[in-house]
Amino acid sequence: MTNRPSRRLRVALIAVSALLVAAAPALATPAKKLKGTFKIGTGSYFRMLEPNGSYFSNPYSTDTGDPTYSPVTAGRDGGLKTGKLQPAPTPAFDANGNSLANLIITPTSFTGINFGLATVGTAPTISVKAGRLSGQLTGYTAEWNNQTFLQGSSTVTGTYNAKTHKYLLTWSSLISGGPFKGFTGDWHLQGKFKAS
Repeated sequence: MTNRPSRRLRVALIAVSALLVAAAPALATPAKKLKGTFKIGTGSYFRMLEPNGSYFSNPYSTDTGDPTYSPVTAGRDGGLKTGKLQPAPTPAFDANGNSLANLIITPTSFTGINFGLATVGTAPTISVKAGRLSGQLTGYTAEWNNQTFLQGSSTVTGTYNAKTHKYLLTWSSLISGGPFKGFTGDWHLQGKFKAS
């Protein structure tokens, strides 16, 4: 009596092998860099976490339901570009300390003073693999009240739909100086990606 597998088992093994072979190229596919603009759409916002664990309430927030959310809207470039810097202008602020950096977002009121966003030093890079985003925004800065706050991160995560081009990007960054030292900025950008 031989110890061969049954016909049914052999068919199942062949099917599993075929699936593994088909999946192998997808598993081996490297992450693809997305070069273009992450357009900022409705639902994008900034929040600031206090050292005590509660969220800071912005009395000038345009969110009617929860003032701890500060919604942001697209600036002149439509959003955040990858592979290219979007620096603050010169001068970067008006006489009242309001940010004039308007390429990424339209400057937004935070405690009565407008903040804007810029990228300096290292251009952002964001890649996609199997619908998941990863990348770095180490040069991402928030400009507010005549001050520049590094708000980038080396651990940006999110999702991307290759068919609809819809994306979601999130990250957090500790504030290291100024009146909000020790607070954490939570960033949430969503919209559609436009390749360049």
